[in-house]
Amino acid sequence: MTSLRRTIQRSLGYFCALNGILDFNADIGTRNLRRYRVLFMYRLLHNCAVISLTLKFLLDFADHFKYIERSTLMTINFFTYFTLVFFAVLSSMGSCYQWQNRILAVLKELKHQRDLSRHMGYRVPRSKLNSIDYLLIGLIVLLILRLSIHLATFTLSARMGFNHPCSCFLPECMIFAMNYLLFAILAEITRCWWRLQSGLKMVLLDPHLSTVASKLWEIKRLHTRFQRLIDLTSEVCSIFRYVTLAYMARNLWSGIVAGYLLVRFVIGNGLLDVELVYLVFSFITCIQPLMLSLLVNSMTSTTGSLVEVTRDILKIPHKKSAKVERSIEWLSLQLTWQHTHVSIFGIFRINRSLAFRSASFILVHVLYMVQSDYISITK
Repeated sequence: MTSLRRTIQRSLGYFCALNGILDFNADIGTRNLRRYRVLFMYRLLHNCAVISLTLKFLLDFADHFKYIERSTLMTINFFTYFTLVFFAVLSSMGSCYQWQNRILAVLKELKHQRDLSRHMGYRVPRSKLNSIDYLLIGLIVLLILRLSIHLATFTLSARMGFNHPCSCFLPECMIFAMNYLLFAILAEITRCWWRLQSGLKMVLLDPHLSTVASKLWEIKRLHTRFQRLIDLTSEVCSIFRYVTLAYMARNLWSGIVAGYLLVRFVIGNGLLDVELVYLVFSFITCIQPLMLSLLVNSMTSTTGSLVEVTRDILKIPHKKSAKVERSIEWLSLQLTWQHTHVSIFGIFRINRSLAFRSASFILVHVLYMVQSDYISITK
């Protein structure tokens, strides 16, 4: 599993560079994290191409959508969705251009934390590593599915009479790469935190650390490193705040459009061939971000619970000296008012609770759309 994980991380790191997200390899496992002038020039050209293709996609969609005139509400929602796609592309580009050095500094610090934990002998339990590995495999499956859909759409477009060019390929790949970058940083923060948790258990339960001074020194060092990871989490939220805002807005509208299209498939009568093809294409386009959001939300929920789990570890019964007891109580007190939640502008926390609230919002909006457009759907 370790070799497979390294292969997937290296491949997705190259995928980020290929899609103009960064001008360095985003794989944190590489020995040398540095910027490359060639990738910088490539990123400029690639981003210009993405902006052009995204605008072309919107204009082409406006031109071809005139064949579907029976639902003004559906037209408005489609254009809203693709406008959010355009906003997601701009937020990805802007975040990377403005905070490129901050992203590189975060990756270097995480690499330093990982190397230091390995030197100290802190290890992550295999079961926890496997949970992230499964999410990585899920990301690869979604990426392969997306590439396959674009390839099939391009190959079968002439045979299906679907002459709409697939100009959304590069923008969708860029958004996927940006979401993976956020996922990869959070996954590495979580791994580093798990290593420190194993080190904390060693300090509390290992009988070989016999002297009080050594225990106090270990607890103080762990406190410093825990605080550093908390600060890194806040830094990541600050860097990706516009990306996560676009992520939430796009997921909401993806769910609304996908839910409405599903209802339209079920109760719609007499759909034209051209209309049916466009509905299938739009449904496939909108369902992909929802599938990706399940993986990202699982990762952010795990990251958000790290402090609570650490405080539970500090409650493990042990017989120590009074100084060690006070040091542990102080560490627990410091962690009480801090958190590792991934939030959007400090307002919305990206976790399973937000997923349930979003699902409720999507359901209500879909019902409203169906009621407003019921005559157009069924006639």
